[in-house]
Amino acid sequence: MILPAYKGKWNVGWTKSGVIVPEKIDSKYWMYWLGSSADKTDQMGLAYSTDLIHWTEALDTPVLPRRPGQFDSRVVEPGPPPILTPSGIVLIYNGADDRHVYRTGVAVFDRKNPRKVLSRTDDPIFAPEMEWEKAGQVPNVVFVEGMVRQGNRFLFYYGGADKYVGVAEAAMSQ
Repeated sequence: MILPAYKGKWNVGWTKSGVIVPEKIDSKYWMYWLGSSADKTDQMGLAYSTDLIHWTEALDTPVLPRRPGQFDSRVVEPGPPPILTPSGIVLIYNGADDRHVYRTGVAVFDRKNPRKVLSRTDDPIFAPEMEWEKAGQVPNVVFVEGMVRQGNRFLFYYGGADKYVGVAEAAMSQ
């Protein structure tokens, strides 16, 4: 158990889906993760560790909270492990609205302070469009979990409607 469920500061429900920043920052490892708050929404937390075994919540509130009325109004969950760039820590995340339609967004955190959000997409970068993403075990879901750089593009490996696995590509911005 990395972060025990039902025993957090703001996350009083379950915890899951941790992704670890690939390099130490300020002599610590950092992990973004999903926790359930008292209002039964799933939001993103942040924890740190010096040994990758014992983790401590970094904040008393979610680091990336839900946004009422937006594509991530109900769920904010980390996707693939973040990447470090000169501009910051880039984290692809999955969000769901109040109708449980899952889409993908991007958050950028400060490279020296993983607690600080520098930017966050207002609109999703990826959403259910294909019939197999809209119909399945859980309809209207795209859920990015893997990301691979290939030349000047990224490949996103994702689940569609909780039934299929797909791959999408995005060109790297210069």
